[in-house]
Parts: sequence; structure tokens; C-alpha cells
Amino acid sequence: MNTPPTPSYRILDIRAPIKEDIKLPTHQDYPSSNNKEDDKIKPPTPPSSTDQSLDAFNGDDLVDTILDSLNKPEGTKSIPTFVLYDKRGLQLFDEITHLDDYYLTNAEMEILKEHADQLAARLHDGSVIIELGAGSLRKTSLILQAIERQQLKVTYYALDLDQQELERSLGSLGEFNHVRLMGLLGTYDQGIPWLNQQFASADPPTHKMILWLGSSIGNQNRRESAMFLHRLQQMCMQPGDFLLIGCDKRKDPAKIKTAYDDSMGTTREFIMNGLDHVNVILGQSIFDRSKFDYDSRYQSDLGRHVAHYRACENVVLTYQRRSGDQLRIPLQKNELIHVEYSYKYSDEEITHMLNAAQLDKAEDWTNGKTPYQVILAECRPFKFDCDRPGTLETLYPTRTQERTKQDANCVSCMADYTEAHHQDEEEGKEGGSASLTHVIGSKHWPNYIPSLHEWQQLWRSWDNVTTTMIDHATMLFERPISFRHPFLFYLGHTPAFVDILLTRNNVDEANFTEPESFVSIFERGIDPDMDDPTKCNPHSIVPARDEDWPSIESIMLYQQNVRSRLQRLLLQWEAEDYGASVQQEQQRKRAARVVWMAFEHEAMHLETILYMLLQSPNIKPPSGVATVPWKMAKIFKNYSITTPHDNSFQQKRTCLAPAPLIPVPEADTILGHDDDEDVDYTSHPEDHTEFGWDNEHPKRSVHVDAFSIQSRPVTNGEYLAFLQATNSDGWPASWVLMEDGTIGIRTSFGFCPMDDALYWPVQTSYYQSSKYAEHHHMRLPTEAELLQFRDLMNNTTNNKKIPNIGFRHWHPTDVSNEHVHTLGDVWEWTATPMVRHQGYKKSKLYPGYSSDFLDGKHHIVLGGSWATHPRLAERRSLRNWYQAGYPYVFAGFRCCH
Repeated sequence: MNTPPTPSYRILDIRAPIKEDIKLPTHQDYPSSNNKEDDKIKPPTPPSSTDQSLDAFNGDDLVDTILDSLNKPEGTKSIPTFVLYDKRGLQLFDEITHLDDYYLTNAEMEILKEHADQLAARLHDGSVIIELGAGSLRKTSLILQAIERQQLKVTYYALDLDQQELERSLGSLGEFNHVRLMGLLGTYDQGIPWLNQQFASADPPTHKMILWLGSSIGNQNRRESAMFLHRLQQMCMQPGDFLLIGCDKRKDPAKIKTAYDDSMGTTREFIMNGLDHVNVILGQSIFDRSKFDYDSRYQSDLGRHVAHYRACENVVLTYQRRSGDQLRIPLQKNELIHVEYSYKYSDEEITHMLNAAQLDKAEDWTNGKTPYQVILAECRPFKFDCDRPGTLETLYPTRTQERTKQDANCVSCMADYTEAHHQDEEEGKEGGSASLTHVIGSKHWPNYIPSLHEWQQLWRSWDNVTTTMIDHATMLFERPISFRHPFLFYLGHTPAFVDILLTRNNVDEANFTEPESFVSIFERGIDPDMDDPTKCNPHSIVPARDEDWPSIESIMLYQQNVRSRLQRLLLQWEAEDYGASVQQEQQRKRAARVVWMAFEHEAMHLETILYMLLQSPNIKPPSGVATVPWKMAKIFKNYSITTPHDNSFQQKRTCLAPAPLIPVPEADTILGHDDDEDVDYTSHPEDHTEFGWDNEHPKRSVHVDAFSIQSRPVTNGEYLAFLQATNSDGWPASWVLMEDGTIGIRTSFGFCPMDDALYWPVQTSYYQSSKYAEHHHMRLPTEAELLQFRDLMNNTTNNKKIPNIGFRHWHPTDVSNEHVHTLGDVWEWTATPMVRHQGYKKSKLYPGYSSDFLDGKHHIVLGGSWATHPRLAERRSLRNWYQAGYPYVFAGFRCCH
């Protein structure tokens, strides 16, 4: 009879500071796979454990923490959540996860069963997996088995605060030939610095996937979870790393209530056991369980379950201090002691959390029966802050009458509200890994001026696109669009524009950055008339021959020197608290406008260079960005795709049903905003809220008659059906005929098969859009109509698609008839030509910005695409424009009656 295989693992105690280097396994340490017997990882003898010496709850600091949280006025008492998770508590919680009432674990396991192979496909030899709060590892084993099937040499680290539980859990996993098992004994606060020291500073970087499962994100308020996620992102993650998050979604309150107060009474015992554990930690029996009850409530408005201990009678908690003094804590009958949250999330709230953490969603999967979501988040080379107002509302919810009523008996439950905003703003000044200053902002830095943080993210995005997607050895002189300069021009144009604005407006009293000759070469690009290319806007004279251009090395050095110049200016303003006085802020308003203009100009050209790149056959995928699901499906045969419309990807999907028509009533609509740059030196700063381009000024009212408009843009599938119905070959420039004879869509990751992109908004010229609308006996909306529709939807419905702007995804994404689409994926064409409007004044800082194109040949586009910076896309007054026949831009359309 063969001896049963023995599992192999090692446990590291990280509770104390690391005093010596620890030899951690690498994929080179794994045996060769030629001999299966040699592949077996020989298990070391696990260290023995004892109850007391390895109890993670020892320490006088825990006693003080518990007493301090209890010794507070009525309605503000609490007990730290960790008291629930002693050995007995962990055993009870494991029992809870097997209950039918407690749907969360089974829902998460079903998702991981179905998609574990997809997660494994995201890893490679040498990757490490770190699980925070490992628990029983039932779910984790599904991922590890998938890794084993794919024969990837990966090391798995399980972080937990109880050694016996670690030993039991790791020992239950069985034997692996390719996966190394490691236990980390410690808390989150001990684990994060350890991970930072061992992996985040490695050269070359160690590829990581961090697991935070079991809806642990819901165990603290949203602000605290966002700060924790941001700390992970800052300290433990690098571009290309993943974070897998289990998250319970908002749903029927009755189902949630049952999950946290099950019919077997196991959850009740789990909570009440926490009082027994408090007595153990304190070394005194201050709690008599018979005098307390479990208070379970779901607050639907805030989307959270809250657990309290409720005093069944008047009671006094008595603790005998070592000094001989006695601490007496009185509680009134029905007084609550807060112990645990369990937050539920909407899609929008999850998006806001990732915004705050500076993470992006690479992929997500939902269990349809009991809506539960597993999110694969990624750390990218850059992150733009989207929807800051919405993110702030999620992190610091506004107190309403209903919410106040729900939380009236527990002040701890009211800590979510806006008072915390100001405290966090003050703490954010100190910086630190968990600071949310990038979301909160600073009272000393006006929101209408891009901060140094925003500039740094923009520079990272520019570098990611221009140095990893453009091969400098072969592509710099490419002109994939004949109406544009070669790529090389744009690498010099954006820093030259900044340098020119700073110098000509005496912003920092410096001279032009050397070489000054770059100003004449790179000052302005071209936009020739498509009907007669000999007609063109005023522009720089550039070299006619490739060999006459400046070297790429000199351009990159110039770029860095200009960036350093601007950074010195912003650091100086930060050091002086920018607007420390009204007079100082007023004096700097023109300089601030220059910085803003330079920022938005660079953001616009980031999108320009991307739509040019998509026309190049030599485009490379962006570095440090997760491969998109449809591309993964082409690489890995068994990689399945889920869509918002079905739970299993269908190879041949049909078109969406016609988009619902939304009636928009007659109304007066406001266009533009008031931002006259002529009064920069005389207006009061408090009167100013945002900068804009000259064609956005002034604010004006336009009457709009009643009309109906489609709830979403027209899709690739619908446009393909239109071409087939009209026997037309007028393909959009975003389409391409692939080698297998099928249609593909140009993307940053190569050609996406049409089957995968049928529901994406189509990208077309104005002429192509108009022909489609005419064929369907409709028309394109005017600028005022499209704005009126967006305003109406923003004020009347929560059923909106989350805007795909600012590289949330690196290509358009599916639209549906279930959600109203108001912004993102593509710019939207309007029937309004670019002409002079009443009150228009040419900019003095950039005279030709609008005035060179008031020719009636350009049409207004509104909104923004997937590649549009949020500062642009989220400004209601923004107006962009393109020539009516220009087919290359990320612009689509919807129709109206």
C-alpha cells in the first residue's frame, strides 16, 4: 500500500521586524519537470504550535484598544471586529460558510469554479499569489488546482493571524508539483510592509496576484476599505499586478437579513462568542452573555448590514486595573455596542472604490442567482481620476433624514458621513500610502488647476503610449493618416507647447528651454481641408526629409527638461499653498490658466496619437496593462468571455434590438459657461469654478423643441446590418478585413473580431453617421438636443451605464438596451456645425484654437471617448469638433426624431 502524499508548506512568523534576509522560493528553485518523481516537492517538517505562544491576540495594547472603544458615551461604544475571530470564532465562521442561508461563500465558489482557469491564465512562471485573511482555503484551492493544471511554477502565500488555522488550512490543500505553499503568520498591518519589502522593491519586479476574497471589502466602511486598497496599491503592487476582490452586491434586504441571522442560530453564536473572547483577552469576565443580545439590521439606504450587541437591561461593565483602580462602564437598557459592518456594493460604488484606490477593473464575473461579484482589478502604469464627485459621495455619504433615522441609536454607524471628509483632508496633507488626497483634493489647491499628481499621471500615460506602443527604431516617421504629421512630431509638439505658453506669458520668468529652435519646428500641427489639402490652417514648417528632423534622443531630453521646468513651478505653488491669500490667487489666475491649457492640450494629443496608432499595422499593445478578455480568448482556447447580455459568450451574436427612444420635453437649454480670459487680472477667484476653451464662453440659452432620442449610440452590429441592407461598402476606418476573411475592429491590442464587438458603439465620420440616420428616417441631434438629453438623464435616472472614459477600458465597450448611455466609449457627432456663436471671443493665449476652424466644414462632437481625459469628458461645456468627412477619430452617434 502506497503512503499517502504529504502536503508541503512552510510558515513564516512576520509579527516581529525582519532581522535577517529570508530565502524565499523562486521559480528557478523548482525541480525540472522531466522526472515526475523529482517534481514532488519534499515537505519540510512544519513548526509546532501551541495555544498561548502563538495566539495573535496577546498583548496589553489589545486590552487598551478594547477598553478605550467601550469607555465612551452612550451611542458611541464599540468593540473591534477582530474579537470575533478567535479559534472558536474561526470554527463558527467556517460553519457559517457552509449554511444555505449564508449565500456569499457558495456564490463566490461557483464563480471561482467557472473562472479559475482564466485567473491562472493571467499568471506565469515566477508569479506569486498572496491571500489576505486566508481562512479555510476552500475557494483558494480551486485557483491553485487550475495553476497546477497549467503547470505554472507559482508560490502561494497565505496570510492569517492564527498559526493553528494556517497549519490546518495549508495541510488540507494536498500535494502540488508546481505550486509552493507558504504561510505568513501575522495581521494585515504586519503583512503589507513584509510584502513591500520582499516583492514590491524587487528588481526585476515580481509579478503578483493578491487575493482579498470572502467579501472582506465589506467588513469596514467604504472609506476605510478604499484607503486599505490604496495602501495595497501603493505599497505592494506594480504595473501588471492583479488584486482579486470578492464583493457582495446590493440585493433584496430580506435575503441579506437572513444571511446574517440564519435559521440555525450559528451567526448569532458567532457574534456572541466575541463577548467570551473579550473576557479572555481582558483576563476578566466583564461581560455576562445572558445580559446581551445580538442586534442584526440591514440599512438599505447605505447598503450595509450592521451587527451590534444590545444590552437587555441596565448593566455596568467592571474592569479591575493592575493599579488597583476600577473602571466602571455603565450601559442603559437597549444601548447598542457596535461590532461589525458588512457593506454591499452597486457597480457604481465598486467603480468609485477602484477610482479611490487608483486601480482599474481588468475583468469581473457575477453569480446571477444571488448577485455576488468577483473583480479582477489591476495596477496600471497610470490612473486618471474619474467622477470625483461620485467617488466622494461613496466615500463620504451625505447625511439624509432617512440615514440619520436608521443610525440614530449608534453614533459609530454615523461615522460614514461628511464630517470625516475634513479629518481625512487634514490627514492627507501628511501624505502616506493610504492618503486619498488625489480624490479629496486640498483646500489650498483649486480644483480648476491640474495638480502635480494629475500632471504626473498624464506624463505616465503619454510615456506609456509613445514609448511602448510606438517602436522608436521603426515607427517614428510613420504617417498612418496622411492628414497628420509623423509620430515624431507629436513627441516634440506637446513639450514645445508647454514651453511656449510658460515663456510667452512670463509664468516663471524663465527663457525658452534649449534648443530654442524646437519652438519653430514643433509649435503647431496641421489640419488640412480634406476636400482641398492645399488649404491648411497656420502651422509650423517641418523638415521634408526624415534625416533632417531632430534626433529622438534630443527630443526626449527636451521633453524631460520642459517637464522639470513645469514641475518646479507647481512645487513652488504647492509650497506656498497656492491661494494662501485672495490677492495671491488673483495674481496667479492667468498663470493658472496657462498651466490648465497646457494640460488639456497634452491630454487632447494623447488621444490624437492613439487614433493615429490604431491606423498603423505596426502598433504594439500598451505595457503594464492587462490583456483584454477577447484577446485572452484568442490566446487560450478555453478562455470564456461573459458579457452584460448573457452568461456565456456566444460565437455568433445577433444585433441588439432597436434602441429605446426616450422622449425629451420642450425646454430651454444652457450651452457653455462664463469664462472670459480677458478678466483674468480683475475677477475675484471665488467667482471662478472652472477654465474652458474660447468656444465654450459665454453661457447662453437655446430653446429646444420636444424630441425623442435613442438611449444609446448605434453599434457596430447595427451599422454592419445597415451596410448589408444598402449594399454599401463604405466601411468605417475603424474596421479592417482580417486574414480569415472576417471583419475586425482596430484596437490598442490588435484587431478585435466583429463577433466580440457587435455591441460596441461604431466609430464613424459625420457623413457616415448622417447616412445611417437618413436610412432609418431619423437624424442626428443638435448640440443643444444632445445636452438636453444628457441633463435629463443625469437628473432623472440611476440606470446609466458607467462612463468608459479616461482609459477605464482601452477600447469601446458593450452598450445595452437595459442601461442608458450618456457619456463615454466614443465622442458623439451632432448636427451642429462649428461656426461663430453670439458672444464668441477669440482667445489671446491661443488665438487659432477655434478661430481657424469656424468654416462650417467641421461639426461639433460632445462627450468623450474611452481615451479622453476626465477633465475634458466630464466638463459639460466642452465642445470638440472634427471635419465632417474625417473617419479616423473615436466618434460615434445616436439618432433622434
